Amino acid sequence: MATAPLSSLQLVRQARADLSVLLNDPLASDNFTASIIDIVRLIQSACRQSSEVSLATILLELDTPYPVRHAVDVAIVTNLMLAQLGQNSIQRSSVIAAALTMNLGMHALEALLAEQTEPLSNEQREQMQAHPLIGRDQLRMLGVSDIHWLDCVEQHHEAPDGSGYPRKLRGDAIHFDARLLGLVDRYCAMLNNRSYRRRQLADAAIFSTLSSAAGSLDQKLAQLFLATLGIYPPGSIVHLINGETGVVVRRGQLDNTPQVLSLFDANDQLLSQHVLRDTSNLDFTVTNLLDSRIIAGQLPLSEIWGIAATE
Repeated sequence: MATAPLSSLQLVRQARADLSVLLNDPLASDNFTASIIDIVRLIQSACRQSSEVSLATILLELDTPYPVRHAVDVAIVTNLMLAQLGQNSIQRSSVIAAALTMNLGMHALEALLAEQTEPLSNEQREQMQAHPLIGRDQLRMLGVSDIHWLDCVEQHHEAPDGSGYPRKLRGDAIHFDARLLGLVDRYCAMLNNRSYRRRQLADAAIFSTLSSAAGSLDQKLAQLFLATLGIYPPGSIVHLINGETGVVVRRGQLDNTPQVLSLFDANDQLLSQHVLRDTSNLDFTVTNLLDSRIIAGQLPLSEIWGIAATE
């Protein structure tokens, strides 16, 4: 009897599980490069089946430890942005692999910072500044020979105005894909708490990401970022002008008019039947964004996205 194909949700979960094993003990893999590319394929398959479910996992699937979850989150958005540019799966694979391994040089520190309540020490800041170079060296030692993959890891914190690190590169010396990766890295990081930064809601994180990169962000990259995510990405929890509360299920025609599945009525009572709302209709305008953690883990995603979110 044939085995049913994995859903988009299951593929993302598998990618996280496999990456966790690999990053915790990279030397245990017989072929590190091939193992990462296998995870790249899982992510591409998840996005191909449902970009909405894949994006929603960033906001609603929060159980995985931060370093692994963050890497997969960045890989998902990176894959979708590059697909928007018309790149095929093979063309995208090097940059997605870089997203999965960009923080290899600070993997242990990243896990520590996810739990740390005090500000970074000077030693920790130095390690953060050095991690792109350390990561590139570690990847070469693990057998990675893809120069574009390695360059994207090394350059993902560089900025065209020379304010980045570790080499303070400027302008065209930085790959476009590395700048894209750095932009997505900042956005996904802003969705999580840090000792030195409070987590932001998705819309604020999008605007903060764009404004923080304003001096080094070209219009093409900014438009691509918004075209991929919208202002309210799938998985966002929003309050509507009619008092209902729901979850964004997909983009609408405009960045700020998503399709929303209403879950709660104006009295915060669970609706007996979920109702799809088009927020381009003035009766269902989005008034504000709520913390996605209010329903994360509380509602099966299959009730929102169906078979693509089967557990």
